[in-house]
Amino acid sequence: MTLPGDAPGGGRAAMLLLTELERGQRDIVVGIDGSPPSQAALRCAAKLARASQWSLQAVHVLTWPVGMMAWSEPDEVLVLQDGDVEPSYRHGMNRVFDEVQPPPEWSLTFSQGDTAEVLVNIARGAELLVIGSREHAASGRTLAGGISHYCIRQCTQPVVIVPVEYLDS
Repeated sequence: MTLPGDAPGGGRAAMLLLTELERGQRDIVVGIDGSPPSQAALRCAAKLARASQWSLQAVHVLTWPVGMMAWSEPDEVLVLQDGDVEPSYRHGMNRVFDEVQPPPEWSLTFSQGDTAEVLVNIARGAELLVIGSREHAASGRTLAGGISHYCIRQCTQPVVIVPVEYLDS
């Protein structure tokens, strides 16, 4: 498969696809974006990972550049390399991740695509997907946001949705 940015000799320019071998090596996958709900999800996932002695993979999904999605197969995930993400932006997400004092076997991955689809695809083979709640109140009922709703319906693993109030506990 040829990707945008492939060098003439066929080498990839600072991007790679998540292969089947890389999927499922992490036991808990957590989506983070720096928001309070995602910080709550990360804190909860870290607590679960420590209690179970499972590894953790935090995933931050970028939705740019829009035109790059055209080449992607439905079950492929584009993982961005260090040089693909602005250093100051990467530093901000690293600070969020570092707040849970991750051991060396935990990882923070930057990916590109539709957030919900990427999280579901990366979580294949994991034990658990953890995401923050972006609930919306409507007519006295609470409705799950688009990402959590998609993950609940499409993920074959258990999905834990963490309310922002978890930060206060």
